Amino acid sequence: MSNTSSIEYFKSNFLSGGLAKPNRYQVIIEGTAGGTINMPAETISLPSRGFVTMEEQWYGPPRQVPIGRKYDSSVIISFPVSRDQSERTFFEDWMDNIVSPENNRMNYNAGVVESVMMKIQTLDELGEITSTYELTEAYPSSILPTTLGSSMRNDYTRIQIQFEYREYTYTAGDGTTSIAGAVAGAAQTVGEWMVGHSVFGW
Repeated sequence: MSNTSSIEYFKSNFLSGGLAKPNRYQVIIEGTAGGTINMPAETISLPSRGFVTMEEQWYGPPRQVPIGRKYDSSVIISFPVSRDQSERTFFEDWMDNIVSPENNRMNYNAGVVESVMMKIQTLDELGEITSTYELTEAYPSSILPTTLGSSMRNDYTRIQIQFEYREYTYTAGDGTTSIAGAVAGAAQTVGEWMVGHSVFGW
C-alpha cells in the first residue's frame, strides 16, 4: 500500500498533473439591466453547501439524518473601483431596483432577482474553464464598508459586495455535473419519502 503522506506520493499524484491556482477565475453576471457582465473580481469566496437534517433515534445515541439540501452561506466578492465609480454605481442601482428608494417597496419577484444568474468559473494557466458554479436568483444583499485613508496614496479603492442566492449548481470543466450534486439530490428525494411515510416513527 502506498504511503499517501509521502513526498513521492504528492509529487506523482498532484504536482505531475498540476495544482489549481487560486488566482485564476472569472465572474460573470447575467440577467441584470446591464445585460451580461464580466466583472474583474479581486477576491472571491466560493459558495458552500450543507444538509437540512432531522434527528432520528431508535436505540442508543440520536443521529442527524440528511433530508434535503441547503445553501446558507453568502458569497463575498471584492472589485476594484474605477475612477468614475462605475462599479459602485452599478451595485447601487441594482439594489435600488430590488427595493425602491422612493417607496421602500420590494421588487424581488419582478424579474429583478429571479432572472439573475451569477457564474463563478475557475481557470487553468491557459485560461480554460476547469469548473463552473452557477448561482441562481443571485443579488447583492450588502455593500460592505469601504476604507479610505490619506496615507493610501499608492493604493486604489476596492468595493466588497455580499451576495445571496437560492442555490448553486457545480459543473466540472468537461461539462459533467458533479456526482456530489446527484447524490445530494437523491438523498433529498429519499429523505422526503421517508418523512412522508413516517419511517422515523414520529
